[in-house]
Amino acid sequence: MKDNDPTPPVPENDRLVDFAEVARLLGGISERSVRRLISKGEFPQPVKVLSSPRLYFSDVLAYFDRLKLKREKTRR
Repeated sequence: MKDNDPTPPVPENDRLVDFAEVARLLGGISERSVRRLISKGEFPQPVKVLSSPRLYFSDVLAYFDRLKLKREKTRR
């Protein structure tokens, strides 16, 4: 970041990721499957950046946390 740039740095888990990266993070599922997860309410509605949909990385991490909790509940 430049000294005269007023934009604060974005924390790693607040960055925006496109559907291709989300699909890759979810084990290589299709972008269509990411859209299905959004439709089912598993992810929040995406943010549009110049008409391109993006999700917050923190939302992807929260999804992983929910999966872990669900797995732990089914083990009991």
